Amino acid sequence: MASHRRANAPGRLLLRLAACLAVLTLLASCAPAHAPGPAHAATDAVPTAPTPTVATGDTTAAPEATAVAAPSAAPAVVNAGAWTPLVSRLAADGLDKATLARTFAGGGVRYSPEIMARKVDAMVRKKFEPRPKPSHKTLTQSNYRHFLSPAVIDAAALFVGEHKAAFDKARRDYGPPPELIAAFLVVETNLGSFLGNRDALSVLASLARSAKLDQIAPYMKTLHGDPDRAAFAAEAAKDRSEWAYRELEALLRYAAAKKQAPAAIPGSIYGAIGICQFMPSNALHYGVDADGDGVVDLFCPGDAIVSVASYLRGHGWKPGMTEDQTKAVVYAYNHSDLYVLAVMTVADRIGARLR
Repeated sequence: MASHRRANAPGRLLLRLAACLAVLTLLASCAPAHAPGPAHAATDAVPTAPTPTVATGDTTAAPEATAVAAPSAAPAVVNAGAWTPLVSRLAADGLDKATLARTFAGGGVRYSPEIMARKVDAMVRKKFEPRPKPSHKTLTQSNYRHFLSPAVIDAAALFVGEHKAAFDKARRDYGPPPELIAAFLVVETNLGSFLGNRDALSVLASLARSAKLDQIAPYMKTLHGDPDRAAFAAEAAKDRSEWAYRELEALLRYAAAKKQAPAAIPGSIYGAIGICQFMPSNALHYGVDADGDGVVDLFCPGDAIVSVASYLRGHGWKPGMTEDQTKAVVYAYNHSDLYVLAVMTVADRIGARLR
């Protein structure tokens, strides 16, 4: 038995080193006045959470749709004139026209119709190919299983300790416990180690422009020549285009408040931003300047931690909730039963590790 423990010692040491490295990497990336540098974590290939999160205001995430790598087709660069109708609408809604012209000039905003195609595909599958409720076995066979490992749970516990002041503030001001907040940050971005591999501006602008089925049909995989599916997809694209326009407007306002170029803000495949993966409208509504520097920066742990607590309370969290009531609040963050099971399981394990 003693020799067996000695043989496993290097493995345990490596797990602890991995946990420490995850936290140190996040701390090094936090720069309140600027967007973090490009994320290189391998979690682009190992999904972190169904995207977009409903904390973003989008309720269409499919249970298996996760923050994976961008579609293989390269996004097309569109000349600035192609964005004129969108820019004019944004200006009519009160955004500065000169700033908009600079933002959309020079081909820096890239149009990718396959993003809307992927979103609508997820909606079509949810409508026409419903799946059974997930079980614990489903969870352990899904991509979420990576967040159940001892190394990840240890890293989360260390993260809670490193940011104790923020977690204390979150609990004091809004109520949710540290293990639940940390579980969201683990499942969403692996504690900030993967923040998305696209610029949120191009993603949301692309979605806002893709209102018609003929723009996205060549990229879709679920139509199968079925007129019912096509009719549903056409309405879905129109609806999601309007949703994306509102999120694009919110992103531009969020960037202006941070005094940051919108194109410099990294995001998920559907435009969620920050360690907590809020859509921009929720960043404006639920974001909290926890460190008191005058800026809500969801790319810094303190603001992200307290902002998650703000969102949860805003969607019904209160002390003494039953497990089913807590699940309902988690579901408000992302309308996926598998996501809820993942967050609740990770929270339980973090809580056990903290005790």
